Amino acid sequence: MRKPVEKLWRLLAVMFAIALVAASCGADDAVEDAAEEAVDEVEEAVDEAMDDEEADAEASEDEEAMEEEGHSTISDECPIPNPAEEIEIDAMGWEFPIITAYADELEDCAEGNYSFNLQFLDSTEARNAMTADAATGSPTFELYQGSNAFISELANQGFLTPLNDLVDKYSEEYDLDAIDPAFWDLASLDGNIYAVPMVSNTMHLFYNEPVLTELGVDVPTNFDEAFAACEAIQAGGYDVGFMYMLSAGWSWQIEFDSVLGSLGELPVDPETGAPNFNTEKGIEAANLLKDMWEQCGGDAAGTYSTDDIQAAFQTGEVVLGHTWASRAAAMDDPEASTVVGEVQFAPALSTGGDVLAAPAYIDGWGIPAGTPEEMIEPIFLAMLAATDAESQDAAAEFGLVTRAGASNSAGPRDGEAAAVSLVDGRGADLTHPAAGIARAKLGEALVTILDGTSVEDALAAAEEAYLAEAGDQGLLDS
Repeated sequence: MRKPVEKLWRLLAVMFAIALVAASCGADDAVEDAAEEAVDEVEEAVDEAMDDEEADAEASEDEEAMEEEGHSTISDECPIPNPAEEIEIDAMGWEFPIITAYADELEDCAEGNYSFNLQFLDSTEARNAMTADAATGSPTFELYQGSNAFISELANQGFLTPLNDLVDKYSEEYDLDAIDPAFWDLASLDGNIYAVPMVSNTMHLFYNEPVLTELGVDVPTNFDEAFAACEAIQAGGYDVGFMYMLSAGWSWQIEFDSVLGSLGELPVDPETGAPNFNTEKGIEAANLLKDMWEQCGGDAAGTYSTDDIQAAFQTGEVVLGHTWASRAAAMDDPEASTVVGEVQFAPALSTGGDVLAAPAYIDGWGIPAGTPEEMIEPIFLAMLAATDAESQDAAAEFGLVTRAGASNSAGPRDGEAAAVSLVDGRGADLTHPAAGIARAKLGEALVTILDGTSVEDALAAAEEAYLAEAGDQGLLDS
């Protein structure tokens, strides 16, 4: 098949011949004018076609050069350069619906020279495994998923790669400014960015509106109202009157820090690392949680995981409680929920003041220190491909994302409750080098309350263990 320009040149030759014949035969002026006008139009079309062909040729040359250099874009779904060599990325984390959505987005890049091995464990097991992997100095995984608290713990130990240069390099191309600075701050430590924020998360109230209406129970806003609601719900025949997640050490620690923050106190001094949790307010916070477990949670509160609590709301076993915003979408999943449209959402409880007992978290992807240098940029680009605007719009079906303007019409209905809890809550976990030790020791001690340890003894044990380990590591200012 002839090229368009070749065809136009042939047409031009024909029209020129017609013009010559018309002139030699004494054709009238109208015929000559028409012939000349036709020639002009063909010449103009030829010029335009030549310009288009030159542009196409240049684009083709650019594409060939990019392919030779490994920079061709993989696809619309994975709009990043395709590496010249195959890149295999082993990733580790813990799974919940929005993380599954991001994992699917990451897999889109497997159309190019990427391949992914995604390993999801229980959250505690995953954190332990990633810490142990990073501590070797030669990690077997190249991509870690973690919350801001976990990211800061790894960063404090030198276990993550700073990403500032790459963020600056690709900020404009991938519109990274659309991720709010507050989320970047949660992924940073001492001015260094250690993760790309993909999920925003907090905790707030879930409640089964028809059941509470039938029982005449108002949605509580503070702990006093929550205990009253709990009593009324149990009187109405439900085993669980108010669900708090208190089955594991890490969950006790998060809930304790949140209640303590609502009371106006931080668990450790952010400057010196001195413990602030074995105090009058600390005892009050821990007792509130103990009472929630003993008086309102039945057997479930001491045994149910996050997944179990989600299922309990979905089946109507639990009708009022406090859990992760990231589980809201599951309430309307027709394949798993018998209460679609019935579970509503409200901000987290307060202890009577202005600060709500809710944390501020992000989940992000980071690259462990010790990853081969030549792999770092391709891994970072894969992270960007899975958190671009299209990917975050898709992920927004399942929870809170980090890009301004990202949304999904099928997304969860808890946006207002989550926003209030984030803005008015106690905020993010501390990033002091000793704060991670405090969290670990609080979790280990507070969970023993389920076995009969008193609040006072649990907090005293946590303080003793914290001072010993943080002191041995030289993390406490004298």
